[in-house]
Amino acid sequence: MKKPWQRVGHIFTIGAALLLSTSFNHAQTILLDQGLGTQVSSYPVPYPWGDVGNGPNSIVPLFGGALLSVDSNGIRTVISDFGDPKQGPISSGHLSAVSRVPSGLLGSGRTLLVLDPYGGTNQDGALFAVNPSNGHRSILSDFGNPKQGLPLGVTPRSLVAFDGVFGQDTAIYVLDSNAGTNGHGLLTKVDPKTGHRTVLSDFGNSAQGQLGNNPASIAIAPAGMFGLKPMLVVLDTVSGTNRAGVLLLVDLSGNRTGFSDLGSLDQGAVQGFAPQRVAVFPGGPGQPAAIYVTDNLVAALFRIDPGSGNRTLVSAFGNRAQGPGDNPREIMTTESGDVLVSDDFIDYAISDNPPLPNLLLVNHVNGRRTVLSDCNNTTLGPCVRPAGFTQLQ
Repeated sequence: MKKPWQRVGHIFTIGAALLLSTSFNHAQTILLDQGLGTQVSSYPVPYPWGDVGNGPNSIVPLFGGALLSVDSNGIRTVISDFGDPKQGPISSGHLSAVSRVPSGLLGSGRTLLVLDPYGGTNQDGALFAVNPSNGHRSILSDFGNPKQGLPLGVTPRSLVAFDGVFGQDTAIYVLDSNAGTNGHGLLTKVDPKTGHRTVLSDFGNSAQGQLGNNPASIAIAPAGMFGLKPMLVVLDTVSGTNRAGVLLLVDLSGNRTGFSDLGSLDQGAVQGFAPQRVAVFPGGPGQPAAIYVTDNLVAALFRIDPGSGNRTLVSAFGNRAQGPGDNPREIMTTESGDVLVSDDFIDYAISDNPPLPNLLLVNHVNGRRTVLSDCNNTTLGPCVRPAGFTQLQ
């Protein structure tokens, strides 16, 4: 049985978003929270990692996870409890990503996608489709079912949906960090109607371009940003100079090219060391397009220039003059061009009852950070261990 990756001594969580900015006037924020929902199982954590006041072998409950809606007043409400079988198939308790679906792509009101890297047949992964109006969910693609495509999943981690122009290239793209030739990673194209999977790009196949090592996050760059057609932007967290991370561009035929080396001083004065997530701002009135990357070791938010691949430091999370924050992870761009960043620093060496996470809004011009949502504020509703966020128009 596969074991989920755990980071010793820390529980990593992602902040919840409140709709407090004009950036959100026309959008609804959706949160994915791993720590909520009906309990689905439990697991022991041996000493010293489990020694947080509960004895040498702590028994940790595992919850199914939940999707939350956050209204304009910041009230968090559960949409779908992934441990409740009345709302559909239950999860493994390790939900990893959520994405909105372009209008009409799935039909029947199923406008949210949730990825479970340990769900499905033989824990090979599952892609859920969720109706946000009633929380009902179904499994769109079972990555352990060979009838829905080969090869099977290993650890699908990130996803994005794209509604092509006039229906062309319409698909869901799922990134598996450990599948593909020699486990170098695999990008799969999923049919939104049938859930059938086909290989788009094998990161271990040099015939398709630069090899990968740990492709972990994916975003869509719209047509016009890198040419006439959309491109997929993939963050590989352990490739490049000093294995500090690389951004790869993948075209809709699966061909890859290196775009930005996060460890190269030739492409930026501050190097990356532990990049986490990538997001794309498509551009807006008077604002150029941009790519953003979080790095939780140097505690930074980087902007990547789409023209050159060069990076600049937007916000240094160790700089208190720019606002609160310690450990940036998840990101999402807003309509205004600012960036939502989750801050998930929790250290049991500091306290047996550490604070819950924040979601921070980062000003894209000066890098100043303000708290938009604090999970410690229980009056706003449940929020324990968020694992991603998206927006519905």
